[in-house]
Amino acid sequence: MSWRWDQGRLDYFAFDEIVQIAHALVAFEGKPLPKGGSVDMLRAVLNSYSALPFLPNSKSYPVWRNYGRVFECQMLATEINRVVCVTDLCKAVANGSVLCDEYFLHFARNFYFSSPVFDGYNGKGKQVFPVCAIVKLLISNFLHSANPFLSVAEIADRIKGNLVNGTEPLSFYASLTSSGATFVGDELRQVREFCVFVSQVSFLKWDNSRLVLDVSLPEEAKAIAGLLSPVIQTRDANASRELLRMGGGVLKSNVPVVTLPSMTINPIDEDFTEGKKVRVTHLRVERSAKLKEYYFSTAPDPHLCDMCAMDTLIHYPWVDWLVELHHLLPLASPIHFGEKKTSIKDVVGLCPTCHRSTHKYYSRWLKNEGIKDFRDHSEARLVYENAKDQYVP
Repeated sequence: MSWRWDQGRLDYFAFDEIVQIAHALVAFEGKPLPKGGSVDMLRAVLNSYSALPFLPNSKSYPVWRNYGRVFECQMLATEINRVVCVTDLCKAVANGSVLCDEYFLHFARNFYFSSPVFDGYNGKGKQVFPVCAIVKLLISNFLHSANPFLSVAEIADRIKGNLVNGTEPLSFYASLTSSGATFVGDELRQVREFCVFVSQVSFLKWDNSRLVLDVSLPEEAKAIAGLLSPVIQTRDANASRELLRMGGGVLKSNVPVVTLPSMTINPIDEDFTEGKKVRVTHLRVERSAKLKEYYFSTAPDPHLCDMCAMDTLIHYPWVDWLVELHHLLPLASPIHFGEKKTSIKDVVGLCPTCHRSTHKYYSRWLKNEGIKDFRDHSEARLVYENAKDQYVP
């Protein structure tokens, strides 16, 4: 079975961008796609939310023609009779009721091959849930050999080559050996880009071309395994209706949430062992709850925004922790790869508005400099201080 993915568009699959795309698609829901070279209003809506280009910018080449598969792979939207239809998952991402981990766990349990996103779908045959299979193999490796990573070639060989479907119990993966199959070129690239996409969930990370299970304790790994139960339901033969079903039924009460055993903290060096990404809200990614807990218990004015100086507890006395922790060096930066700790000195507390605005400032600064990421922690701190200096009360 072919593992297909929309290649070459990793920037569009970053969760921060998925949130913005979800906002745009919800705003465009129910509207028709352009015909015969008419003005593409979807492009205008997307450009109002996302800073990414939706190319080519041509009346003869509408956005849906080039990016519709991206939106379907993200499980956000499809089109029926040339009208854009969004999923429940898309609406939940846009309104913030489903955050980063919850989005990826819903995706993991519902996305399967052969997918209704691609040609050849008929609603029949074997279903393969690739995220469930990959993570279970990672967990099994961690539990039995303390080897918490897999290369793209190993994933293709042991999962794809052995026709593993992700519904097997965790015990099955302990005896999973090489299939002897070989995969080259485009086949491996498809697997690679798929793995980079799913590595955004809190307990995974992409490091040196390997997918890594980023946990420390067996209890954590087992807790994650318990969340990976594929959703198997009667499939719709119509690809668009099936995609809406896959992205449907999203309620806060039935979306899995990562609840891992509490990690201990070291108050001496004020560093915290934590995963790469835990939650995303309003374009923000938080790390461990312990870091936030420690910040609020030790900061002199934990409810004070470091940028606008608003005391959030005075303005919103019914909210205990409105201030968000801003990582001076964004967590998506490659500089974080391999780092296992975050210091309390690397974060500041910001109100939600200042937090989002700071990330916008970062994006503009990086674009003006012609670079994608900060070169080091010092540069990121300096740019933050520049943003703070330009704030107008």
